[in-house]
Amino acid sequence: MMTSGLAIAASLYMPAHAQTPTSGRTARAAAFAIPAQPLSSALVQFANATGIQLFYDANLVRGKSSGGAQGALSRSDALNRILAGTGLVTRINGNTVTIVDPVAAGAVGSAVDGSTALETITVGGSATTEGSNSYTTSESTIGKTSESLRETPQSVTVITSRQIQDRGITTLAEALDTATGVTVTPDQYYGSGRFFSRGFEINNIRVDGGAVGVTSAFDTISAVDLVKYDRVEVLRGADGLYSGNGEAGGVISLARKRPLDTFQASGELSAGSWNTVKSVFDVTGPLTQGDGLRGRFVGAFDRTDAFYDISDSRNLALYGVLEADVTDNTSVMLGGSYDKKDSTPWTVGLPRYADGSAIDFPISTSLGTDWSYLHHENWEVFGEVKHVFDNGWTWTTTGSYAGHKYDAKYGFVTGVVDPVTKDGLSYNGSYNWGDGYQVQLDTHVDGAFEAFGREHEIVVGLDYSKHSSNVRRGEFAGPAVNLDDLKSSYWSDSDTPAFPSDYYFNFYPYGEEHYGAYARGRFEIADPLHVIVGARYGNYGMTFHRASYNRDGSVNWTEALDYNDNGVLTPFGAVTYDITDQWTAYASYADIYKSQAHYLRGPEPGTPLEPVTGRTYEVGLKGELLNSGLNTGIALYHTTRNGEAVYDPTFTGAYNPDNGSSCCYTASGDVVSRGIDLEMSGEVVDGLQLFAGYTLNINENKGADTFYGAITPKHLVKLWAAYNLPGEYSAWTLGAGVRAQSRTTVKGTEYVSDGAGGSIGIPYTLSQGAYAVADVSLRYDVNATTSVTLNVNNLFNEKYFSQLGSLAKNNVYGEPRNFLLTLRSTF
Repeated sequence: MMTSGLAIAASLYMPAHAQTPTSGRTARAAAFAIPAQPLSSALVQFANATGIQLFYDANLVRGKSSGGAQGALSRSDALNRILAGTGLVTRINGNTVTIVDPVAAGAVGSAVDGSTALETITVGGSATTEGSNSYTTSESTIGKTSESLRETPQSVTVITSRQIQDRGITTLAEALDTATGVTVTPDQYYGSGRFFSRGFEINNIRVDGGAVGVTSAFDTISAVDLVKYDRVEVLRGADGLYSGNGEAGGVISLARKRPLDTFQASGELSAGSWNTVKSVFDVTGPLTQGDGLRGRFVGAFDRTDAFYDISDSRNLALYGVLEADVTDNTSVMLGGSYDKKDSTPWTVGLPRYADGSAIDFPISTSLGTDWSYLHHENWEVFGEVKHVFDNGWTWTTTGSYAGHKYDAKYGFVTGVVDPVTKDGLSYNGSYNWGDGYQVQLDTHVDGAFEAFGREHEIVVGLDYSKHSSNVRRGEFAGPAVNLDDLKSSYWSDSDTPAFPSDYYFNFYPYGEEHYGAYARGRFEIADPLHVIVGARYGNYGMTFHRASYNRDGSVNWTEALDYNDNGVLTPFGAVTYDITDQWTAYASYADIYKSQAHYLRGPEPGTPLEPVTGRTYEVGLKGELLNSGLNTGIALYHTTRNGEAVYDPTFTGAYNPDNGSSCCYTASGDVVSRGIDLEMSGEVVDGLQLFAGYTLNINENKGADTFYGAITPKHLVKLWAAYNLPGEYSAWTLGAGVRAQSRTTVKGTEYVSDGAGGSIGIPYTLSQGAYAVADVSLRYDVNATTSVTLNVNNLFNEKYFSQLGSLAKNNVYGEPRNFLLTLRSTF
């Protein structure tokens, strides 16, 4: 790919007590064992060993040899030894490191404006994706430390900043909808949707490698704008080592944007379908002479309507962060963010006929009300302290406090429609208030040591997380309405009761608290063979209190549940074998633990069920090809979970005010999920960036004799490619992709009134046939700093359900064809 000038940034981290010409930062010396070999191979080994990105013209290194680098050297000294005798040097400008021929550099590839045009190749292992112009990264931070994708013995997908820009992604849900094996569904109780992998929900999330948080309704993490994040990482499978309690679907890891060492400012303006407009401004750089103090500020505003009637939203996101090199070995980071969302929401989706067939609503149909509103605010403060000891070990401590509050009033139509009379629908509404917070703290030390003549790595740490909410909800009913009279029977705001209506609920205290210790070691048994073992010792608690109040404030009923599961051990083990320098085979084992004390076994009033336990086995092969520019992987997985809660028909199921309403269940569910993951990401040929993923998943709950995760399709394909045209058309980049899945089916029972004060259960089976959605993009680079991108999503206007709900509600159409035009410029 042709790049004008030498404005390419790379981080060169120097040894303790020695400074680079550019930054004044320090780092440790390291033991290098790079043998004499072709120069191109030596540079790849150096980059992989250090995590440094190098940029150079491929023709400069072709045919040249290197004497290698041996012994305890600083990274700059090691690089100079590798280049010794080649006639090449490193050219440093600010924080730019490029390998050049000092004689020919001024004469090669002169551009029209007189600047030097270099065909650059990126090698090396930086987890940061900003500026890499790549669909992959050689490392991820899905764990507590950076680790190459090839050496990570589990399935990991990274959505890079280049992918986020190319596809016009703005939310976490949109990012995960592009990830291998992940299914995203909207949901009335979740601000950004729900995420599923391998049949299980993904409900744990980490930011910057900190303690685990949660994704839930109106939470403080998952509903925010992606403008503050460099990348999104997803681990599929159990994460008992660092997450502990939770589903086996995986974990989401977000990496915040950090300040850069050189000044950079960028802006975006977007406009698109449904009156969408968005603006983003991002400025970063040093705040003092040198780079001892750096900062970054990001601001974004957008407004949009939805593809269905009666909906709009206005969103504001602000993000600021400071980094300082306190000493040669210690750095400190402190930041904060604020997100505000105001919308006219419709969250419950469409109903169906009583026989399960879909009602032929136009895709633009909304059964919401124009007086519905949602005001939602998030704020967060976060920090990090990192110290590098003289022996190379690193101590890292991170912490964050995030708060949220919301105020909402909803009005909507739900019900089971009689296919003959068209009766069965009615208006419903609710008032909602809530506020809460999440706290995450983590401290760990990691480093390498020598034993038995080989180098090993270890990480040991402690973490703590807590989230708590105080929620009030008042529900009220509106008039019944016939399907044919929807337009003429609108429920006006003046006809709704004032809060609290006839009754309301209060959820408080309501929250979870987790804390524990973890350790993980990577031991070199032989040059190609590594054994990884680890374990987490955790304590988990949940508090769930709920009360129902009458309009006059008197108590109708109360229920309370408090439980603790302490001393829980979740081990992890893996083996990796480097077949070659580019290919690694692995096998891994992870324990599963999920508390389900909120489910009660009979007889009434009930006692808590034992936790779900299980394990995930995974074997795979990963490749890091084309100078680390392309990552590939294939994995076979098998997950078993025992003791899943299923309804116990022996008991009546009446709630008990003293112990909660979750009686009665039995721990008879045995869940099995197995399948295959395939993924390829990166530059496959010059100018062609590719992301391709395929997942086969077969899951069942043997105790209930049905699919466990019916939302997860058996076959799921995610594909996207972007091609930068060569030669005189190099200003143009074409993008195209498809998201395709096989048939999905959900089953359940809908309860409706029998007209005599009781209810009747109607069993249902709903299906969504196989479908594919195609997207395209076209980018034009006006010059080296400005581009215009057109994204067209659902190009062929495929009509499908992005979520299957029940007979009464939660059936949601996927977005029809839409476009987004974005102007980006860097200053």
